[in-house]
Amino acid sequence: MLTTLLLSLLLFQNPDDAFVGQKAPELKPQGTWINSAPLKLEQLHGKVVLIEFFAWDCPFCAEAMPHIKEFYEKYSKSGLVILGVHTPRVDYEKDIPKIKEAIAAKGLKYPIVVDNEYEIWSDYACGAWPSMYILDQNGVIQLNHTGTGRYDEMEEVIKKLLSKNSAK
Repeated sequence: MLTTLLLSLLLFQNPDDAFVGQKAPELKPQGTWINSAPLKLEQLHGKVVLIEFFAWDCPFCAEAMPHIKEFYEKYSKSGLVILGVHTPRVDYEKDIPKIKEAIAAKGLKYPIVVDNEYEIWSDYACGAWPSMYILDQNGVIQLNHTGTGRYDEMEEVIKKLLSKNSAK
């Protein structure tokens, strides 16, 4: 029985880029935002958006974080908006003061929403940490990736989308 369940889960996992071409779900209203007032994707129309689902004490998220920060430093002045969605893996990661402390210690300057109820996580069909979605200027997903890696490919997608802004 357990083997059948595990096999079913593996067969039905979403492969990378399964959501490319789909309109990104709007962010559900959440109570806690860090580094920003609450945002909605409709406010960011015309911007390239990278949404990063992470948890502050996740080792794989820690591995990805320097790359996401580098994208922020390199491209935020050119129109890239990075939105962090902090979604806890375990109960102690739900503590708002600890989340704020970890974000400050990690030097994250971009807007971050706390998704302790997994509402945004569910809307994006996330299954693991970290998960990234790159949206074009119309809010359409152009790349989605779960786990670490693919940073060069993410950067190429970001640059390509930003070049559309400068061509206007």
